[in-house]
Amino acid sequence: MNRVAPLEVAVAVVRDGAGRVLVAERTPRQIAGGYWELPGGKIEAGETPEQAARRELFEEAGLRAEILRPWISYDYAFPTRSVRLHIFSVERYSGTPEGREGNRLAWVDPARPAVGPILPSNRRAFALLALPSVFVRVCPGDAALAAVRGFEPGEGLLLGRSGSPGQRVQTARRLAAGGARVLLEGTPLEAIQAGASGLVSPWPEWHRFAGRPPVDLWAVRCAGPAELDLAARLDADFGILPSAAARDLAPPGAPLPVFLEGTDLRSVERARALGVFGVVLDGTAPATARSVGDWQESRR
Repeated sequence: MNRVAPLEVAVAVVRDGAGRVLVAERTPRQIAGGYWELPGGKIEAGETPEQAARRELFEEAGLRAEILRPWISYDYAFPTRSVRLHIFSVERYSGTPEGREGNRLAWVDPARPAVGPILPSNRRAFALLALPSVFVRVCPGDAALAAVRGFEPGEGLLLGRSGSPGQRVQTARRLAAGGARVLLEGTPLEAIQAGASGLVSPWPEWHRFAGRPPVDLWAVRCAGPAELDLAARLDADFGILPSAAARDLAPPGAPLPVFLEGTDLRSVERARALGVFGVVLDGTAPATARSVGDWQESRR
């Protein structure tokens, strides 16, 4: 039986100064009317994904994308048809948002959108958009709780793979109860039991996976950029690279978002200059503890 090719769709992510993203409501005359989504639509014959993203953004929201950057691409299977989303980040635009097709628009916090329901194919993009740009790595136990005093709800913590599985699960639960977005480095079962926001699979353990584990967000540690292609084929959401691998990163267009491991605030600025998604600061190392505190202060 022939497999039907996925419908190619281009999507534009527009953020405002507060980090909110622009979403549009599907009209009653459209399939899935009443659902909310990032502006976008079908790529027409003869169009590139970038051209389609620009066109759809103007047709739906009246905005002209002046600078677009490829962000992520992934497939999503609806009951009757699969789609392949080519998602672009709008780095600069002109115009004032207005629903030009009789549709409603809204600016929303991707972690807690005030409108809904969100179109199912967009949920993975929303989960990634809700990720903080900085994760601080901590170890299981009471020390982890003490290390994150001053953290605010929604901030990111990566719970390292030390201690017993029970310790990791218990600590992740306590951190999540305090409002942190916790990524647990361990097994899929541990992440599920802990109610963590996501799982981090260490290298090379994830190489043996047959596909994506059943978690909301899945990150993989990579030795270098060459492994990002395999991670993308396994449907990982993002990769974590050592800081030394930054010199080998290609220009924008990596197969999935990247976080770089860093040691201080300069790592954050370096990551931004490279166009990567964010950094993981090591909060377990005494030499970097002051940098974590400085970073916390810099956001206030």
